[in-house]
Amino acid sequence: MNILCVKWGTKYSSEYVNKLYNMVLKNCNGQPFDFYCYTDNPSDLKSNIKTVNINSDLKDWWPKLDLLNIFNKDTNIFFDLDVIILNPLEKLFSVKTRTFSVLYSQWKEGYLMPSAKEKFPTLYNSSIMKWEGNQGKLVYDYFQKNKEMILFKYQGIDRYLFNEPVDVDLLPTSIAYSYWKGVRYGKDTTPEKLRNDYEVCILNHGSKQQELNTWVKEYWI
Repeated sequence: MNILCVKWGTKYSSEYVNKLYNMVLKNCNGQPFDFYCYTDNPSDLKSNIKTVNINSDLKDWWPKLDLLNIFNKDTNIFFDLDVIILNPLEKLFSVKTRTFSVLYSQWKEGYLMPSAKEKFPTLYNSSIMKWEGNQGKLVYDYFQKNKEMILFKYQGIDRYLFNEPVDVDLLPTSIAYSYWKGVRYGKDTTPEKLRNDYEVCILNHGSKQQELNTWVKEYWI
């Protein structure tokens, strides 16, 4: 099994990668894994973290898509760096993916009705992605074929995946929730809450780990 992350530019320091590695190690239930960081700066990363140099003209969040081409064997799980792993990753590890799979962001306001202000809404969230073997290759190939259009049209990978004719599946909604938005729009929207019945909490709509002085510090170690 390969556990993957991306560190590009200066938004996230090596601390985020090292602590993600620590959280995975603590919650892997003894499952062997190789941990990779796709990065333009491998300095100060733990020795157990394997690095792959970013060899791409993509910036910001887009280099994540390179991983679908680079890692085309075995089981691959990607985490954004702004996640907190709360519990053993039993559900996530046990998912048998039909194809490339991402989170369903049912916590978004647009879960019930997309905002009229959003030209290209999305209910996908790529903070966690999972694929087996080359299941992500078609998503990567379509992006490469239409890169200029996609980069111009969409602000982010999630909007690309949701609005273009690529085959994407959804991970179980019981795996992750949003620190800032809760679990489900209209039903459970309490922010900043520790929910111990989930495996992962994602901090995708506000301050990140270093800026918070809440229960997050207990898990981000």
